[in-house]
Amino acid sequence: MIPPFVYVLFHNLPALEVAITFGLIFFALSWVMPRRLITLPVIPPSVMTLPVNTLSATTLPATVARRSILVWTGIAGSLLVVAVATVASALAARRGEYQYTGVDGWLGRPAPLLTAITVVAVAALVLRRSRLPEPGARGIAPRRPWHAFAPRPVLWATAVLATLVALTALWQSVIGMVAPEAGPFFGRTTDHTDLPIYMTFNQGYGYIAGVGWPNYLATFVVLAIAAVVLFLALRSDANRPVLARSSFVGVRVEREQTARLLTLIVLGGLVTTLGAVWMHAGSIGQVSVSFDQRWVSEDVSYPRIHFGGGYDAFARPLNLAGYAFQGIGVALLLRIATDTTRSALKLRRAGTDAPSDVDDAALTPGARR
Repeated sequence: MIPPFVYVLFHNLPALEVAITFGLIFFALSWVMPRRLITLPVIPPSVMTLPVNTLSATTLPATVARRSILVWTGIAGSLLVVAVATVASALAARRGEYQYTGVDGWLGRPAPLLTAITVVAVAALVLRRSRLPEPGARGIAPRRPWHAFAPRPVLWATAVLATLVALTALWQSVIGMVAPEAGPFFGRTTDHTDLPIYMTFNQGYGYIAGVGWPNYLATFVVLAIAAVVLFLALRSDANRPVLARSSFVGVRVEREQTARLLTLIVLGGLVTTLGAVWMHAGSIGQVSVSFDQRWVSEDVSYPRIHFGGGYDAFARPLNLAGYAFQGIGVALLLRIATDTTRSALKLRRAGTDAPSDVDDAALTPGARR
């Protein structure tokens, strides 16, 4: 017998369009691989050999401050992106309850990415304003490229997904057109406007609202801002001054851990935005018109003539892929928050500010158990 609370839980689940629904499912499945995505910086053993006055003035506060910034960014920042994605997708799911305008969701779709880059920008500014070594104690280092410490697979994934978002938005913008006031209009109708928010249905048979540059201008702008913010954030931290006697390995690992967290948050917001864009494009692409009903009984009939839209053949797979990507993005952000918490708790329990508590494994870049 199924417990009553299971029925209550099932009937009170958010709509499938809401990001947190599939996000929680993919988050649960992600624990098949429990390896942590995030590792917080520790004080390298080589740094502990510096004079005590040097440690107290620069190294210890800088490392602890960076760790604190990353903890807040990884936990609060990731959960903020999840909250914004959930609210934006919940509003999109309830659009049938109020008047449709044809440009609904123009800001809601890129909202997760916009929130993610805001989190990264704030974290980069706080890191930039944190305490630096005195000018005379700074090491001489070459000018590093912006991607020197960023994980290459995450950067490539970010670039590919950003390209997919841009191409989808460009395609949906190009097919937008101004429709005559007489229509006819299909799908969810709206008051006629002279904006190019309509696409032709079945080679001019009618028009469907929901495309054109008014629906995707914000997406283009947010994508451009995201590229600039990520570039500046990674470049700023890659070329941040270090102590002259600091271990290169320790500095490299610390910067890699920071770059990994920032790029993963942007990736999470980008995947969620891609899902929202594909869900919208796939949804309006499935609008169809049926004629010549054949009645098989007094209450049951089926159409014998069916007309689909311009990309009806792949609209449903596109829509379903949007559900998946939106959920994967939220699951990734939840894992970032969870793994940051796990790393912070492990460091607190181990007391890794002591040299005896820092082992060689702490200097291994990338994810840890």
